Amino acid sequence: MNGILKLLSSNLKDIVSKQSSLLGDDTVEIRMRINSPVLIKKVKSDFFLGDYKVSRKDIDETVANLTRNSIHAFEKEMRSGYITIEGGHRVGLSGDCVYEGEKFKGFKNITSLNIRIAREYKGCSENYIKYFISSNKNIYSTLIIGPPLSGKTTFIRDLCASLSDGLSSPYFEGCDITLIDERGEISAVYDGIPQMYVGRRTDVLSYCMKRDGFSMGIRALSPKVIISDELGSKDDFEIVQYALKSGVKIITTAHGFGLEDVKKNIYMKTIIDSNFFDRAVILKNSKNPGIVKEVFDLERNRVIFNDLG
Repeated sequence: MNGILKLLSSNLKDIVSKQSSLLGDDTVEIRMRINSPVLIKKVKSDFFLGDYKVSRKDIDETVANLTRNSIHAFEKEMRSGYITIEGGHRVGLSGDCVYEGEKFKGFKNITSLNIRIAREYKGCSENYIKYFISSNKNIYSTLIIGPPLSGKTTFIRDLCASLSDGLSSPYFEGCDITLIDERGEISAVYDGIPQMYVGRRTDVLSYCMKRDGFSMGIRALSPKVIISDELGSKDDFEIVQYALKSGVKIITTAHGFGLEDVKKNIYMKTIIDSNFFDRAVILKNSKNPGIVKEVFDLERNRVIFNDLG
């Protein structure tokens, strides 16, 4: 939290510091909007810090700190709507959107900032990892499904590290993994260095589009498994099919509350109905991230784990 505080404007730093005792481990976001008080969001509640209203100067000063007074150096990242800061935290942006033709170029007159607190929950996938490894030590191609704040990114990061390093129970030697971190969120790269641990046999392609990452990974990095962030675009069918035909297993994520919810996306429905995945792991919307609600065996069309709690 100290690393985040030093990036705020002098006024906001003072306000947040005075109430730092309210910022527990369950804090997920710090939101700053012009003409509104600072909003602290927790897993199950949120509250405003006093009556002080964030000013234009506060936003501009904070943005300058976030970009180290070189906003142009962050233009490419800002085109995705956020800035990644040291520690792997992501700062979402909003304001006047600038376009060149139909292509989004970035922001001017930034009016609000949303600091999403990144945390590692090491071992959160430990109780479920047996569902990803077959009896002959192959990896099941798996779709990890969850709603917002269910911990999809946290879960897949921990899973990546475990499969990369190897396990004692169930025994798994470990394998080469290509992590396609299209939005820089899984490994949380800052200044070219992953801020989150993703395993010693893992090659990270940061800010790389999936269609390029799958191709480069298979041709040059020889992974046993490709791990990526969420699917859901029209290009994903060919990407996944190409990887599977190359003998590579895939573990990736999708937004939703379950399989039927994910299938509302026509591209995901096509991928699932084409039997590209062996298993689906559905996460709970829980206070603790990465809690599995259900594991579904897509090959046998049956539930093999269900947490009714």
